[in-house]
Amino acid sequence: MHTLHNADPRHLGPFRMLARLGETESGVRLLGRRVGAGPTVEVTLVRAALADDQRLRARLRRDVAASRAAAGRWVRPVEEAELDASAPWVAYPYVPAVPLAEAVRAAPRGLAEDDVRVLGAALAEALERVHAAGMVHGGISADAVLVAGDGPRLTGFHHARLPRQGARGGREAGGRENGRGEGAGGADAYDSDTGRFAGPAPFLSPEQARGRAPVPASDVFSLGAVLAYAASGRPPFGDDAPPQVLYRIAAQPPALGRLSDSLARILTSCLEKDPAGRPEAAELRAALGGPHPGAPPPPPRLPSAVVARLAREAARALVLEEPGTALAFGPAAEAPPGARDEPATEDEAFPDDDVFTAPTRGEGRNRAHPVADPPLFRTAATSRRAVLTTAAAGAAGLLAGGAAVAGWVSGRGGLSALTDPGPARRPATSPAPRPPSGTAPPARWRFDLTDATSVPPLVWRGKLAIITNTQEAVALDLRTGRPTWRRDDLGTDATPEPISRELALVTTNGRLVAFNARDGHQRWVESKYSGTGLTFDKMLSVDADGRHAYFTATGTATGSGSSNGRRGSKPPAYVVAYDTRTRRERWRSRLPAVYGDDIGAFPTRRSLVGLGYPGDEVELISLRLSDGHQEWRRRFDGVSAGDKVGISAGRGLLYAARGATLRAVDIDSGKQRWSLDINSYATTKSPLGHPVIRQGPGGKGDVLYVSDGTKLVYAVDPDRGTELWRSALPDDTVWKATPTLSVTDSGRTVLAAAAAGVFALDARTGGVRWRFQESSGELLDEYQVYPARSSAVVAHGAAVFMLPVE
Repeated sequence: MHTLHNADPRHLGPFRMLARLGETESGVRLLGRRVGAGPTVEVTLVRAALADDQRLRARLRRDVAASRAAAGRWVRPVEEAELDASAPWVAYPYVPAVPLAEAVRAAPRGLAEDDVRVLGAALAEALERVHAAGMVHGGISADAVLVAGDGPRLTGFHHARLPRQGARGGREAGGRENGRGEGAGGADAYDSDTGRFAGPAPFLSPEQARGRAPVPASDVFSLGAVLAYAASGRPPFGDDAPPQVLYRIAAQPPALGRLSDSLARILTSCLEKDPAGRPEAAELRAALGGPHPGAPPPPPRLPSAVVARLAREAARALVLEEPGTALAFGPAAEAPPGARDEPATEDEAFPDDDVFTAPTRGEGRNRAHPVADPPLFRTAATSRRAVLTTAAAGAAGLLAGGAAVAGWVSGRGGLSALTDPGPARRPATSPAPRPPSGTAPPARWRFDLTDATSVPPLVWRGKLAIITNTQEAVALDLRTGRPTWRRDDLGTDATPEPISRELALVTTNGRLVAFNARDGHQRWVESKYSGTGLTFDKMLSVDADGRHAYFTATGTATGSGSSNGRRGSKPPAYVVAYDTRTRRERWRSRLPAVYGDDIGAFPTRRSLVGLGYPGDEVELISLRLSDGHQEWRRRFDGVSAGDKVGISAGRGLLYAARGATLRAVDIDSGKQRWSLDINSYATTKSPLGHPVIRQGPGGKGDVLYVSDGTKLVYAVDPDRGTELWRSALPDDTVWKATPTLSVTDSGRTVLAAAAAGVFALDARTGGVRWRFQESSGELLDEYQVYPARSSAVVAHGAAVFMLPVE
């Protein structure tokens, strides 16, 4: 469940859109709720680019007609549909569910046989309704079956064969006794226009594999293949190349694995090559021990990972579908009527950050600015919803199995308790409900940039987030996500720096550009460092009050610290101090030639401390702020250019992480203060990341945090080097990059960003509170997170979110 994209509609028919559930080849799935009162719905919206595809519209009409005809407890009814709209859409009642394939992947050896029987009996009951309506599904597969807490849902009716006009009964309408298998009213098994079968090859029937139209017995065969897959974790005819799979379906017996004799006999009968030898849907339901269609079925027991997913989805839906709650999803979100626009508290304009995280050679600067926590618009919500949310707070208790989810739901009025808000409202002074423990808070908004961003945003006085990439700079309102200005002439891969209460300084195309942060208008441009005398290189830092900016430049100009130079030698590099008030250079200082152009720096009260990499070593250099005079240079034994380095100027310590070892070195003496071998499994393939030092929870001293490539996060005493706690992050991606750490201003929450999402950890214990993941799957883009008091700006590729944290 993700926040809405900029282009997603906010209303469709009578429904207000709340979130994005996912995407398909032909459209997007949205979570919505009927305006006023009514159930929460799942809306499938056809992509605008495909809206003129008449074959797609015909499939959608067939899906809607079949779903309406077969609607029951295992087939979702159609809530509403607009099939002739410019972009057609269909709404179904929303039920938290996962694809059957996901449930099976969570149990590699297959689901328990009793649970396979429960699922099979329910799906056979759904087929009874389909065939009784004179239809053939024609596309039953693991992809067409969703698993909810109370049982399965049969979907994917776009390949259904609808009844002939005047036909009665399943055999006549479906053509089981036709002999030719040429019933009317639906798609054939193979679509010559698209080159695709009606469903995945491993679940087709023999008659479909031969290119014939499906009949009711074909559905039974496909259901038997789905149940065999659920029981063993593998399709009975394999899942390799379609030609080989189709040959086995047509000519070879199924491979059912280790099943009980009774279940094997049932599935073997379903998988008979001759359609006449297969049971009817009602016979299959009875053989599987299913109750009469009117009797309540037992809930399935599902793997704990699936139940946790269902609990998270249900909890998010509970929060999002509050009838009195307005969450800012993107630029089009509006505050509810009567909401008061409270001014955000202003931060210190220019914080004095004592801790510098140094980039490893080849990395860019990484500096985040503290920001204010903007107020969130909320109004009164239902009292019943608050009770439900409080009761659901034991999300961990739901991990016992699918029966627990079903019991949680049925004890509160069935699945409608998740999706149909009650009429009662709490007093306006009552707090809004919180999601259950373990559930990530929903993002307040999402905004999509034209290109990915890789640098921290400048958060301006708790009101704007100014985000840059190589294409543009955008200022977003922190409360709503709306862009207040957008300029393509400020595109850069560097973070803007504040230099006054109105102006920010950015480096773009070899120039220094000062612009008004409120409206993006350029105030002045300094271009004399672009190809004349000195060539501008990169911004290093600014003073705490913004008066002086420090950057590196190369060239042959003479001046303080200029080079005698040799013919053919490498051009000298300088650090330049630039007065942003008078717009004049204050001083320049020649850097040691061994540094090259790879340097980081941060100002202290009296000095600018630079971090250079001579050869394979690490060196600190101190330049006096008043005139740029070099005060000292120091190297540190055992600290190399490949180490991840952090510096605490207040402690006078340099922290270096390499492999599994974390060290603290005294800056004045160069001697090691302490060393900690923190993880014997952290090697060069999964090394420690950058040390981060921040105030600990409750303001009781500082804590050093570090992570490694095995997705472990550690808390360490920065003075003594003793481990305080360690915590393992859940990891479901193949990307093994080390998570990037940051800490909220209160010190209570550690945020870890990786390809698998953003994780919030309790800074006292290391316990994982929740994970925010905008989309599922293995994505190359890693998340980036930048704390903003009790909130955080999150970037994932070109998508930017505002996430409440505390």
